[in-house]
Amino acid sequence: MDAAVTLHALTSIWTETMGAEPADLKEDLALARRWFDPVAQGQRLRRELLALDATTVDGVPGPPWTLEVAPSSYLVTPEGRCLIDYLSSRYADQPGRRTALIVDAYDRLLGSLYREWSRHRIESVVGLLAGTDKPLQIPAAGVVIALLVNRCTDERRALTRFAGGPNKDLVDRAFFAPVQRFADVLSPSGRRDRANQTLVSGWMLYEARRRLGSGLEVQDARGGNDGKVWVRADAVPDVVRRVAQDLSRGHRAHATPDLFVEAFDGLVEELRVQLPSLAAFGLIHERPRDTARLRARLLEHLTELQLSDDEPGNGAS
Repeated sequence: MDAAVTLHALTSIWTETMGAEPADLKEDLALARRWFDPVAQGQRLRRELLALDATTVDGVPGPPWTLEVAPSSYLVTPEGRCLIDYLSSRYADQPGRRTALIVDAYDRLLGSLYREWSRHRIESVVGLLAGTDKPLQIPAAGVVIALLVNRCTDERRALTRFAGGPNKDLVDRAFFAPVQRFADVLSPSGRRDRANQTLVSGWMLYEARRRLGSGLEVQDARGGNDGKVWVRADAVPDVVRRVAQDLSRGHRAHATPDLFVEAFDGLVEELRVQLPSLAAFGLIHERPRDTARLRARLLEHLTELQLSDDEPGNGAS
């Protein structure tokens, strides 16, 4: 392997695919995650890999330094980026103990990198369940609250996820109208994709399930069969606490108790407006007394969280 030719080829490919010349090694390896992260979105990868230009340089080294995407189209692997770093150093032409130590350092760096990437999915799920990862987005929190208001806390009172047909569209519109009212109060400038306001393929329900784990039961609608969704009765106290916690944290504007009351009451009012549409399918289970208790519990949690944030030393301004 000609070191100069290899360095030129790897540097050229890196610059072409990353849009910048190699710089700091650790920062560049973080950029490489775009391609090599094991949970990278397949659709995005396909689109961007197809857009790669063919490489015109000679002497492109093979694996493990590069990954051939298509004939004459390559990516520099994390190992290849380390090789760029090594060949650019003053030790490349000085074999010996010092070089062995540098190569060992690269091995440790790559081992740590791949370990971090491989654990990303499980750690993100654990973080969601523990509440240390990003909180529920407001529309997803609205979905959970709407289920609680409607007492969908037992399979017998579950909300039906119609697999298709006019029933699906009618129930989706009736259920998400209250969710929309809730989100409009707490996030008035938020963009709403109405195409995703569905109980079968929309993102809100699945985000709630990732955050709440087994506390939210979701039966899939497959093969023309209808599904169901409900909050497990024994999980309700924890679900209420988690939703309140998520509404009170994050980088967005927090749900103050006053704003929450306005949003919650709007959700309940709209749910009662939609009663005829949902009642036609036996899907209305709301009881004003239970709704009042739920409102009080959520408000109590939010008030406690706000008071805790306002205490000296907790970062309140």
